[in-house]
Amino acid sequence: MTTTPALEQFLGAYLHQDWRTEADDVWGVVDLFVRDEPALAAQLSTEIADVLLHVQSESDLKKLVIDDLGGYYLADRHGGTYRAWLQQIADRVRAATAG
Repeated sequence: MTTTPALEQFLGAYLHQDWRTEADDVWGVVDLFVRDEPALAAQLSTEIADVLLHVQSESDLKKLVIDDLGGYYLADRHGGTYRAWLQQIADRVRAATAG
């Protein structure tokens, strides 16, 4: 797996412990990231695709997001998966940065 500076910045600096003070929901945080970090946002979808290709298990994805990269969003809290959540982020960012 390659390095993931955009994903690291998004999770560590935007989806930090107090992210709820920045936006009403996680999608608002994604939108802030796209607005504030356009260069990193442009590469986030590619980095997420690489992560999803190389990290197969859900438990390893959770460890990466929370323990390794410092994210504070529990995708599995209401029955979701980290794989689906990361894919949704990639899709939203790709749509926002297209064109």
